[in-house]
Amino acid sequence: MIHRKLMLVVLLFSIFMMFDLKAQDATRIDPEHYKVELENDQVRVLRIKYNPGDESKMHTHPEGVAVFLTDHSAKMKAGNGGEMQLDGNAGDVLWVDRAQHQPKNTGQNTFELIQVELKNSTAGKKSLHLFKLPDGVSEKQLRDFLQEMNTAISDEGYPNAGYHLYRITDDHNEYKYFMEGVWPDAATYDKIHESKSWKAAADKGRDMIEKIQAQELYLKAERVK
Repeated sequence: MIHRKLMLVVLLFSIFMMFDLKAQDATRIDPEHYKVELENDQVRVLRIKYNPGDESKMHTHPEGVAVFLTDHSAKMKAGNGGEMQLDGNAGDVLWVDRAQHQPKNTGQNTFELIQVELKNSTAGKKSLHLFKLPDGVSEKQLRDFLQEMNTAISDEGYPNAGYHLYRITDDHNEYKYFMEGVWPDAATYDKIHESKSWKAAADKGRDMIEKIQAQELYLKAERVK
């Protein structure tokens, strides 16, 4: 049993390391099979369920843990065009690296699992913003805009990257809000900011962001390894 599980982990790792960054978030492009059960700043918990013969669309997941609730038999297409047959039992618990894949249930029974996706756990680069809300800009306007930006970033294949807004609770005359941008690494930061979907979303809030940028404290930071 241990040998079989180790082999399964190796197969999953091999598939998950071969991803195309253009794939999308599973919950957006395949809500029939992927349902968000819980989400906060640290994790997103998905319930995944495939009936016999069901097949998904190519999508991505950040790193996390998969807990299989049933026996399973699936064919996994990888982003590089390869594919692998994966079989396992109810109770299997696997660590999964960031992945692009397209699963299909090749068994005779429905299979179900819980996948816990980690957020910000591999952030190698952050952008940090301290500011007051400019005249004519409300907290709700900024929050809604950032949610739209995060949707565009998720659609680029990075559901664990994006922006988080915090209200500063200490008395501070100069800054009232803190915004954090989280990115896997510098190359990903550049790729996202050059993407058409990010630019289109950013254009919608350009006036608001320019007002914030005129008086913010802005820093870029990379993780010390």
